[in-house]
Amino acid sequence: MTRSPTVRKGVALLLWLALLTAFLVAAGRHPGGVEGVLVMALRAIRLSAGGLLLLAGIYLVRPVLLLPVTVLTAFCGYLFGPLWGVVVAHVAATASASVAYLVVRRWRGRGQVGVADRSVPGWMGRLRHGTFEAVLASRLSFVPGDLVNGAAGALALPFAPFAAATALGGLPGTVVGVLAGAGMRGRDFRAAAITLRPGFIVASLVLALLSVAVAVALRRRLRAPGAANGGASERETLLGQVGEVAADRQRGGRGG
Repeated sequence: MTRSPTVRKGVALLLWLALLTAFLVAAGRHPGGVEGVLVMALRAIRLSAGGLLLLAGIYLVRPVLLLPVTVLTAFCGYLFGPLWGVVVAHVAATASASVAYLVVRRWRGRGQVGVADRSVPGWMGRLRHGTFEAVLASRLSFVPGDLVNGAAGALALPFAPFAAATALGGLPGTVVGVLAGAGMRGRDFRAAAITLRPGFIVASLVLALLSVAVAVALRRRLRAPGAANGGASERETLLGQVGEVAADRQRGGRGG
């Protein structure tokens, strides 16, 4: 008996919710909750082929179990140091976000009428009509990553601009998290010990501005030669989107 796509999607959603609920209930019995369970698993990782495979596996299941990416990022700094920690954490986080996007897009299905096929207001409308800029602005505004990944997949946004904006916009946060983790080297890794120093925040802001500059440069290169003088307006537009996304988050917080 062949099940309809709607039934299959419903079954898949229920299975995911059951798995997530079982994990959260089990993690709730640990003194540190989800973070405690994650830290316990991370402490078993060593600089070896098996350890790297385990870390890759945790990153891949992170979107499914909604594991905190900040702890994983800090652990990369703790295990690999500042330089290689940034490289490993950034590649892994971008891959994890891409997996989440692809899973949701696959679940949504093809050839179906969904939110991507209608006029969508607000933040999701900006995602639909300006994927690269809106995703980049969301990453720089520290909108929850799983929300961005899920919305991009549900809207069936083009993968290339989503991945590029994720890689570029996620770099400032990755650097801050890795530096925080690297500061714990030589001690036991603990989630509660992850602290953000003022210097880390300044570095994040500088990298955010550099990300905007790189984004504008990339967009200018892709435009027609006759439109190459629009760099200033593009910077204003992108920075404006960052402000709009931040304002949306504040309105959402007050509305909650």
